[in-house]
Amino acid sequence: MHMSADSPTDIDLRLLRVLDALLETNSVKQAAALLDVTPSAVSHSLAELRQRTSDPLLVRNGPRLRPTPRAEAMRPLLRAGLTDLYRLIADPVEFTPATSTRRFSLAAPEHIVVGQLPDVLPDLIAEAPKARFEISSVLAPLPELLDSGSLDLALTTLYADETLKLESAMMRSQLFAERFVCIGRRGHPLLARGCIELAAFLGAPQISIRMPGARTSPTDTALENEGLARHVALTLGSAHAAAQYVGNSDLLAMVPYSVAARGEALGRLTCVAPPIKLPPVTGMLWWSNRLHSDPAHRWWREKLGRLLQPINYGDRSN
Repeated sequence: MHMSADSPTDIDLRLLRVLDALLETNSVKQAAALLDVTPSAVSHSLAELRQRTSDPLLVRNGPRLRPTPRAEAMRPLLRAGLTDLYRLIADPVEFTPATSTRRFSLAAPEHIVVGQLPDVLPDLIAEAPKARFEISSVLAPLPELLDSGSLDLALTTLYADETLKLESAMMRSQLFAERFVCIGRRGHPLLARGCIELAAFLGAPQISIRMPGARTSPTDTALENEGLARHVALTLGSAHAAAQYVGNSDLLAMVPYSVAARGEALGRLTCVAPPIKLPPVTGMLWWSNRLHSDPAHRWWREKLGRLLQPINYGDRSN
C-alpha cells in the first residue's frame, strides 16, 4: 500500500526522541541539552510534530511548557516504544545452550567425522541437550549451502578447498594441522625397521586416496613434482576405508596421522614417516560472514575449534 509523505510510518525517529525529551523536561532549552542539539533544532522538530499530529502537543504556561492531553496520552507509549527500539539495537540476542532448540550443522571430512567427532560431540550434546546436531560429509556445493544458511560450518582440508571452490569472501579459521604417514598392516615387512626407503615405497602396491573431483592425491602430486611415481593398485575416496583395506592386505597407504593412530592403538596397523616431504593436512573451518555475529553460531564454531585444535600432529614426537 502506498504511503503519503505525511504517513505516520514515515516519521523520523529523531522527532520521537525530541518529543520524549520535551515531555521529560518541559523545556526546549533543557531538551536540547539532553539531546546535545541546539534549541533551534528542537523548536523546528516540535513544529514538525505539531503539523504531523494536528495538535500543539506542548504549550507555554509561564516559564515552562505543559503537555496537552494528546501528548500526555502519548507519553507512556512513546517511552516504551523508544526503550524497545534501543534494546533491539543495543542488546545482543542471548544464546543459552541448555535451553536452545536450534539446529547446528557441520560438513567435515570422513576421517574427522569418524575419528574425532565421536570423542567431542557427546560433550556438546550434554551442554545443549535440546539442540539438534547434524553432521555430514564434505560435498559440493558448499558455498551455496553456507551462503544460504542451510549449513552452519564446513571443515575442509588444504587439499579440498580448490576442488570445493570455496570463496575467499567466506569467513575461515585454521583449526589444526596434522602430518601424513605411511601405513601398513602390523608386521608388514617393508615397515619392520620403523622406516621405509624411497625405492621400496615407490615399488610397493599402494592405495591412493583421492577426493571426488580431484585430479590426483597429495602424495601423487608431490611425487610428480619430483618426477617420480608410485605403484597405485587401488584408488579410494576415504582414508578410513584405506586403513581397513591396509589392515587386511600387503597394501600401503598415505593417511593423516589421526587415522593411523587409531589403527596403531588397536594393534592392526604400523605407521612410519614417508620417504617424501608432504605439506601437513591443514583443517580450515568455513562459514558465511552473514552468521559471523550470531551468538549461537559463535558458540558452535568456538566450541568445535577448542575441541578439535588438539589434532595437531605436525611433529614426529606427537
